[in-house]
Amino acid sequence: MNYSDTSSSPKLDYEKAKDKALRLLEFRSHSEKELCDKLRRAGAMDEDIESILAFCRNYGFVNDREFARKKALDLKNLKKYGKQRIYQELKVKGIGQEDIEFALSELDFDEEDTLYPLVEKKLRGNFEDKNIDKCIRYFIYRGYNISDIKRCIERIKTNEM
Repeated sequence: MNYSDTSSSPKLDYEKAKDKALRLLEFRSHSEKELCDKLRRAGAMDEDIESILAFCRNYGFVNDREFARKKALDLKNLKKYGKQRIYQELKVKGIGQEDIEFALSELDFDEEDTLYPLVEKKLRGNFEDKNIDKCIRYFIYRGYNISDIKRCIERIKTNEM
């Protein structure tokens, strides 16, 4: 069975699909891919989706570059993600390479300066190998470079002694 087959879902006509898109955009901004996927799951026809996306682009309701910039800023400031994780999150949202690079260049932050207080808080003075390994894995997952993480740990150890 083909799970991507939407023939079993009810079909939305153009106006209903457009209304759904505008309702979705009322709550939060979406990338074009997110909006397209949601409309497709709701039963909109592909040709209608393209027309709706063109309409939304024309009126500035959908702008992947601006979406990427704001999302990257939120991921940096709220979730404390590193550039690698931010890159991955934007890629999953369907943002193009050029827009991702633009968003990352707008962030303008030194990862090690951002990372240092986070690592310090995570370690809480516990420098056992098990705790250090756990800390390293945690920050790799959050998108930081392993060499930056290790440098921060060494700086913290030096300052503690």
